[in-house]
Amino acid sequence: MRRFITSLPGKVISNLIVLALLLPSISLALASRAEAQVTVLPSWAVVRFKDLQTPGSNYGQIAADSVSSELLKAGQYEVVSQETVDRAVKSLGISVPTEGTTLMRLAQELRASTVVTGEVASHQIMNNGSGKFARVTMRTVVYDVASNLAINGNIVTSDSTTRPGDVSDETLINDAIQAAGSEAVREIQARTLPTGTVLNTTTQEALINKGTRSGFKDGQEVIIVRGKLQVASGHVRNADPDMSTISVERSSLGVQPGDKVRAIFSVPVLDVNPVTGVVHTRSSSRKAPSSSLLTALLVVGLLAVLVSGSNGSDNSVVAGVTAEATLDEAFRPAVQVSWTPNGFAKGNSQRVQWQIWRSDVVDSPVLTVTGVQTEGIDRSDTRTVLWTSFPTIGGASCDNQSYNNQTKTGVPGVRAGRPYIYSVELIYSLSSLDLPGGGSGTGTGTGTATGTGTATGTGTATTTGTGTGTGTTGATGLIGGDMGIADFSNEKLDSPDPLQGTGTATGTGTATGTGGTGGTGTITTCYFQSPRTVSRGQATPLNRPTIVAPADGASVGAPRQFSFNSAVAITPILVEYTIQFSDSIMFPAARTFTFPSFTRTSTGVIATSPIDTSSSSLPSYIRGASTVYWRVGARNPEDKPGPLPDPQTRQRYIFSQPSSFIRPGGPPPPPGGGG
Repeated sequence: MRRFITSLPGKVISNLIVLALLLPSISLALASRAEAQVTVLPSWAVVRFKDLQTPGSNYGQIAADSVSSELLKAGQYEVVSQETVDRAVKSLGISVPTEGTTLMRLAQELRASTVVTGEVASHQIMNNGSGKFARVTMRTVVYDVASNLAINGNIVTSDSTTRPGDVSDETLINDAIQAAGSEAVREIQARTLPTGTVLNTTTQEALINKGTRSGFKDGQEVIIVRGKLQVASGHVRNADPDMSTISVERSSLGVQPGDKVRAIFSVPVLDVNPVTGVVHTRSSSRKAPSSSLLTALLVVGLLAVLVSGSNGSDNSVVAGVTAEATLDEAFRPAVQVSWTPNGFAKGNSQRVQWQIWRSDVVDSPVLTVTGVQTEGIDRSDTRTVLWTSFPTIGGASCDNQSYNNQTKTGVPGVRAGRPYIYSVELIYSLSSLDLPGGGSGTGTGTGTATGTGTATGTGTATTTGTGTGTGTTGATGLIGGDMGIADFSNEKLDSPDPLQGTGTATGTGTATGTGGTGGTGTITTCYFQSPRTVSRGQATPLNRPTIVAPADGASVGAPRQFSFNSAVAITPILVEYTIQFSDSIMFPAARTFTFPSFTRTSTGVIATSPIDTSSSSLPSYIRGASTVYWRVGARNPEDKPGPLPDPQTRQRYIFSQPSSFIRPGGPPPPPGGGG
């Protein structure tokens, strides 16, 4: 046997046996490695949004296309194409679903684990000094198909770029919807909802392998799924850094180790109150009221809002207030406060003055603008403010016939790095005739009345037997004259029949009296103060970041750091920064690359990690450019909605002045290339 093993045939057979024994292990290892290299992305489907303001328009589909495109760009999801969604809707024979069982039925048809839809709540065209732009409010909701629950979403309001007046309204609204879709997806992605795995269970509790380090926190609502089937729901209790306890509240199939736990987010609901919320039109099967009734209802509604003395938000004349950090004309920190008057305050003649309040100043507004304006800039300078106030908010009596100005000196401006909340109120006027009591006046008058009347009376007398006598006269009518006398001259007294007589009386009369009051009166102008409407979120003015290195026009080759001065110079706060590269000093959206953002709390000079400007991860238009422009953006991540959007990229950052660098051996930058 030894001789055979050492021979050539023996060695060949031995090697074949060894290979046969090892082959299963090798195959398993190769298969495992191949499987590890295949990443299965979650399947998401976006369904046409509902257009609440103009049903039947194509704005709902444009919103779906925008959200679908932004999700696809993220590279984190397998997004079902809109053509496939449309085919599934037609094959199922259902109308466009936005909620409920039809939406889940469509999602199951598309084999999607998550479905996204929403509402285009309102869209309007607004004007400013340089042209017009569109403003769109959109609600986006992300549903988990297994649980049929809304797990993520938001409400965003976005503007289009300002265009000349000859650009169509539809084009501007489409641009605003595109911007809203981009912002909605960015917020949804930023809100990373934690997931975990059940390790152990008791009757009403489950222990999971994730805690506060992963984003779980006490009181958070969660769902528990097994595959694509929801088995329970509950809340987080006793969240530790690396483990949490789930209090199971509703269970259909019981919880077992290995089940997945997913936190869900309470999606905001659109405020459809016609006074304080998003104004939109819903279809109704009720008979439309007549024009006179509709006019009366509008007048009653207007008076109810404008003269009400309640301090509740339902009496506000503003549909929404937005505060956005920006820079003034001298590139100093500032905040733009804008608002939208609702349907009960559209008349410019009624608006006298808007008064803007800031959270750090309690004894006066920090800014006032005329009634025809819908925005104001709160700058960093100290100022004197002329403002007014009345003893009561609203009211139904003409208690204030004069516009009472007050003067507040030394009102401080904004400070970089300090967050603020704003509120807006309106001083408005009404004619005294529009108040519930109307106008007042006194007067006298006289009048004369004349009347005529005729009365006819009949009388009956009955005698028995024979003899003579006189019949009794009948009763007669009486009106302003003498009583009629009955005439019996033609009757026989010895007749057994009743005696009858007739008589007629006619008379006239005249009455003179004094008429009632009527006459003259005066009309006065009455002034009122509306309740304040608070901004939707805070705004933090920031210094414009300034670039330190590389210097403008420098040659940049190997990976190197990019440094700049912090956006705050006082009490440090958490600031989010981003770096942008472009081959154009204008930074157009299609040719601008934005690096992932990072946060810092430090002041002074901040430096990035080394960046390779020739890396294959950068777009070709950056790698191939001989001159590359770059800039830094800064914002407080807690601000809602954030700084005023950049006109080109629509990114909400306070951007530095652009700088440039050239590649080694490339031509020098053009004159003034650094901007």
